[in-house]
Amino acid sequence: MPTAATLLVPASVLNDALAKARAAARAVLPLVAETLRHQFPTGAYLVLTRPSDDYDDDCVELDSIRDADGQTVQKLSAYGRGSYRLPTVPEHIAALWGDADPRNPGAVLELIQRIDGASPYEFFDFLPEELRTAEEIQAEDDGGRSPLGLPLAPPEVEPKRCAVCLVTLEEHAGRICPRP
Repeated sequence: MPTAATLLVPASVLNDALAKARAAARAVLPLVAETLRHQFPTGAYLVLTRPSDDYDDDCVELDSIRDADGQTVQKLSAYGRGSYRLPTVPEHIAALWGDADPRNPGAVLELIQRIDGASPYEFFDFLPEELRTAEEIQAEDDGGRSPLGLPLAPPEVEPKRCAVCLVTLEEHAGRICPRP
């Protein structure tokens, strides 16, 4: 017969599970960004907010898609009527959403909230100030919360360089390395 001591599990089991959940949440962020980039090709950031009212919980909410100049490309709401859908995405991206529909703002919000729920305040940075509206800046100055932003473009990757002459491989354009 098992004793109480054999039924106990070390705290490290929970720590390991939470670390895996955070890693999975971080790994899914690019799916959200890539999906929205396909839906809104001129978009640069998904803007999110956290409510500041006493009666609201602390979950992130959809606000908008903004371009690189801070102009709103699309206002977003997860609470629109059934006819409100986001643009379609390529099938290979839609398939990565499983049973959820990436055209449904509610499904997008649910995934974002699940990501945030894995480790609140870890995954979303503040929206760069140059992309904030005057109202958002004033609200922050008045003690409100800063909007959050998820960049939609992947981070720029340093171009590969020739190991001999350090010229980018693109600059080589198929030519033989100028250095022997």
